[in-house]
Amino acid sequence: MVTTINNNIMEFTINDSGNWELRFKSHISIDNGYTNSHQGEYESVMELHIWEQHESALIEWSVGDDDFFQTMGLFFDGKTLVDYDGIFELPIEALRLIRKAGFTAPDSEWM
Repeated sequence: MVTTINNNIMEFTINDSGNWELRFKSHISIDNGYTNSHQGEYESVMELHIWEQHESALIEWSVGDDDFFQTMGLFFDGKTLVDYDGIFELPIEALRLIRKAGFTAPDSEWM
């Protein structure tokens, strides 16, 4: 399924492993707490891995040709996202991927 939001094309698919994936282009910056350095626009892939009990999951986010890789831990109460770990704030794309997979997530990156 292809979705366009703010002129950005976002493609949701289920891969051969049965995991939801989201492909999109976005501007990438590196923030070290003191400075924010714009790196340019890159294609990203987020893959959502959900364990059968639905208590925890993770998103693997790769940018470009694996120039950047980030893992985000996710924690659920039933089908509702209640916490995350491994990243300062969840990107809006991660929240959209979580919702697309049938889970409830907050409207904001901040929880």
